[in-house]
Order: sequence, then C-alpha cells, then structure tokens
Amino acid sequence: MKVEEIERLLAEFYEGNTTESQEEALRDYFRTTEVPEHLQKDKEIFLSLYQDADRDVEVPEGLGDKLSLLIDEKAEEEQRFFSPNKSKRNWRWIGSVAATILVIIGIGYGVENLGRGVCPPTPQDTFSDPEEAYQVLQATLMEVSTNLNQGIAQVKETQVDMKKVNQEIKKEIQR
Repeated sequence: MKVEEIERLLAEFYEGNTTESQEEALRDYFRTTEVPEHLQKDKEIFLSLYQDADRDVEVPEGLGDKLSLLIDEKAEEEQRFFSPNKSKRNWRWIGSVAATILVIIGIGYGVENLGRGVCPPTPQDTFSDPEEAYQVLQATLMEVSTNLNQGIAQVKETQVDMKKVNQEIKKEIQR
C-alpha cells in the first residue's frame, strides 16, 4: 500500500469515517511494514488503540448480575431522591390554611374597627402664626435645596469619572 493511501486512510480514521475493513488494512500495514519517519507517531497511536483488540478479555463470572443489581439500587435511590416528600407537602398545606385564617382574621378586625369609626387622627395645625410657619417652611426648603444641589454636584463628578474610565477601557480594547 502506498504512503499516500495510508495518509488518506489515517485522516479518515481520525475523523471517524473509516470502515472496519479500512481499519484492518491500517492495522496490517502498521504491523507488517516499515513505516516512514513522519508516520511513526501514528503507528504508535494506532497500534496502542488496537493492542487489546486482538486478545479476548475474560469477563468475571457473575459480573452481569452484579451490574444489574447495582443499576437497580441506583434506580431506587434516584426514585427516593426525586419522590415528593409527603411531610413537606403536609406542612405546605398546613401553612396555607394558617395564612388564610390570618388573612380572614385581619380583614374581620379591619371591618370591625372601620364600623366603630376608629380612624387615624386628623392632622392638627402646628403653628398659630402664619408668618412663623412661612419662615420655617422657607428654611426647610432651603435646606432641601442645598442638599439636592450637593447631590447633583456629586453625580456630575461621578459622571466625569465614569467618562474617563470608559475612555480608558475603549483604548485598552482597541489595542
């Protein structure tokens, strides 16, 4: 067999596209002929794959029964693992009943208090002098405005920093 034919068969073998007869031809070639230097590694690989194929492997007695038993045990274990837990299901049912009862009690309590006229207290005036109320309101609004402006300044600083970081990242990506 020519070296080109062997190289073609090896390529097909590594892709998994060879038939048994083609693999037998490769095996015979590598066993009986002196191969070129560039095919020595392929020879080692190929012969090591098929080294045990020629020998009959002795199967221990009862191995099939042991494997069947092990498979059955694993299947039972899997069923126990994935079967729904009845106690969990019972607790869920009890919890949902308790939650429903609490909701009904809460609604009943709310309706009862609403019927009695129990309402939250209405807000009372805190200032008797309108000028004093205006001054307190103005001071409060000034404080809110100052804090809001400080927050906006911090956001702007952060935006500037983020732009710098984004530019650096873009430079690094483009490299």
